[in-house]
Amino acid sequence: MRTKHIILSLILFSQLAIAQGQAGSLFLTINPGARSNAMGEAQIGVANDAYATYYNPAGLTNLSSKEFSFMHTSYLPNLADDMAYDFLTFAMPFREGESIGGHFTYLNLGDQISTDANGNELGSFSSYMYALNLSYAKQIDDSSSWGINGKYFYQELAVINSLDASSGSFALDVGYFKHNAMDNPNLKLGAVLTNVGPGVSFNDGEEDPLPTRLGMGMSLLTLEGQALVAFDLNYEVNDQTFVTNLGLEYYLVEDFALRGGFMSDPSGDLNYTTLGLGADFESFGFDVSYVMGGELDPHSDMIRFSLSGSL
Repeated sequence: MRTKHIILSLILFSQLAIAQGQAGSLFLTINPGARSNAMGEAQIGVANDAYATYYNPAGLTNLSSKEFSFMHTSYLPNLADDMAYDFLTFAMPFREGESIGGHFTYLNLGDQISTDANGNELGSFSSYMYALNLSYAKQIDDSSSWGINGKYFYQELAVINSLDASSGSFALDVGYFKHNAMDNPNLKLGAVLTNVGPGVSFNDGEEDPLPTRLGMGMSLLTLEGQALVAFDLNYEVNDQTFVTNLGLEYYLVEDFALRGGFMSDPSGDLNYTTLGLGADFESFGFDVSYVMGGELDPHSDMIRFSLSGSL
């Protein structure tokens, strides 16, 4: 039967399309949010909006009101025209010095057709992945906080005939955030350990470890508060490589920002520049980002939109 070969090819495709490396469940490392994407995905030391539920849960204590955001994008348009990625997040202050939040991630890998050795169609199947995350953060003192994420994720690459290539599991993230670092009120630091949990196996029985990362980030507010510079350094535990992220945000006027950044990931041989802009209208805002990658980079020409609000 060709069915199994198709499934294994799909597993390989879904992982290589996102990055290369030894770990599985790599959809967990797709960084959401058009603002962060435009800043080269450097957010560990920023984490001042609802996307802190993903980048650094300790940053949720930076929020002063309820916030929510939604992002949608056609994912890897240079590889396929029916892959889509959606991210919905919500966060809010809970009690004095405490915050809660969560997010839902959904990656649609599109529809596939299975055939037998003679080319006869056996049926179609859809492939998708999702993760449901809950976050909690608490202040340690006036300038620092810690946070934790608990997430359940599920991957269904195919369920057809006697073949069930699906799997669910769970993982944890822990984070730390520091204001007034080095006695500089404009300097913030963050640290996070993500995707800690048991490995995942599919129909072939082989177990892949989770894409565990140890990250550190910083952000510096400069030019009298008009510009924000951010830098992240992530160590990929399984691949033993470093991912670097550099971002800049500059407010031309009070509610309109231009952004740019750069991301480098040696494990997937990925290097790309990012651009974007954002605007805030009181309790509503939108952001857009664009990826400028190499000719063979599947991330090239990706456009991401985010809509955000506060209550």
